[in-house]
Amino acid sequence: MNTPATTPTTAAHDFDFLVGHWTTRQRRLKHRLQGSDDWETFDATTHNQHLPGGVINFDTLVAPGWRPGWVGMSLRVFNPVTNLWSIHWVTNEGGGIDPATGCLDAPVVGRFHGDEGVFDGEDMFEGRAIRVRFHWQRQGPDRARWQQAFSEDGGISWEVNWVMEFERVAPRSADGVTALDIDCQVLELRQYTLRLGQRDTLIELFDREFVEPQEALGMAVMGQFRDLDAPDRFVWLRGFTDMASRAGGLAAFYGGPVWHEHRDAANATMIDSDDVLLLRPAWPGAGVSMRARHRARDAGGPAPAGVLSAVVLPLREPASAEVLRHCREALTPCWQSGGAEVLGWYVTESAPNNFPRLPVREGEQVLVGFARFPDLQALDAFERSGVWSHALQSGPSAWLAGTPSSLRLQPTARSAIHA
Repeated sequence: MNTPATTPTTAAHDFDFLVGHWTTRQRRLKHRLQGSDDWETFDATTHNQHLPGGVINFDTLVAPGWRPGWVGMSLRVFNPVTNLWSIHWVTNEGGGIDPATGCLDAPVVGRFHGDEGVFDGEDMFEGRAIRVRFHWQRQGPDRARWQQAFSEDGGISWEVNWVMEFERVAPRSADGVTALDIDCQVLELRQYTLRLGQRDTLIELFDREFVEPQEALGMAVMGQFRDLDAPDRFVWLRGFTDMASRAGGLAAFYGGPVWHEHRDAANATMIDSDDVLLLRPAWPGAGVSMRARHRARDAGGPAPAGVLSAVVLPLREPASAEVLRHCREALTPCWQSGGAEVLGWYVTESAPNNFPRLPVREGEQVLVGFARFPDLQALDAFERSGVWSHALQSGPSAWLAGTPSSLRLQPTARSAIHA
């Protein structure tokens, strides 16, 4: 009797576990193949997907708190003949691409055996030929670990230089809804001064009636907040893909039936609604990401965890390259040292207000940053430490036009920006 040949287990589904949204804790060796033990740590987010056809897996990695605007990308291609995966790593700064030919650098190649995957390849590092190894570990459905190592002796010894700990972003619960995911290239920071005791009235009305109708018109209601230091101030953020969509969306909403029905009730709570900064991301990729954000379905629940710190820095002139470099290299790490997640940096939008019915502050230049602290105690401790004041004072000469202002903001029950 002939024994049938055993069909090797296909590796085509090796990376199925990775599909979805992940947060990652990163440890990266600053100086490679130098015997260094100087590591940097930062947080990042990853979105992974299969492309049509079943043989390509692709993901993006962004870490705005570490390197704003930078994007890392993994392109994994499965070969059904060899039953192996080839993995290319590229960045939007040209990493992984041969500058002379425009071709992708050589991949690492391998597959999983059980929950361990090893992928090896050849590369050049600072003019030296090296071997590169990616090592994946699946740690159940919602966790994974990846590390990269270099060898300059043909694989006899290895130096690990990058480690990523993955944790899956929990899917929205049955009582949650997905916020509008658009690339907000225009942002309104809106601060309303309200009549005594009317803040909760407006928040209940806003969260119940005004969120979904605006997002249906292509405007992102990014976050709604109580100012913890001003009991009659309501603050919220609204985002748009560009100025043209801003004009169209605002005209449709404020000329539509929802605002017509509820405007009198909303306006009755307000003393002033004209304190509005019209902003744009300070550099490509510096804006607050709306990817995978969710909000509670109902307005009556408790406030989410976390406190948002918003700083408004008045500038003497439009933000220069030197000012933005100080923002990336001093202010961002300063916030992170206090345990904050830096969400975004913005500057004044130079285009004129194209919906004059809603005034905005004009004739001033600002740099605005947003960072999320785990709780009020963490923010208080950071402010008491004095490191933020020192970071501001160490900036370019005479760069500030006045005293910075700071908002300490608690998300409402339906804010999409929360911990």
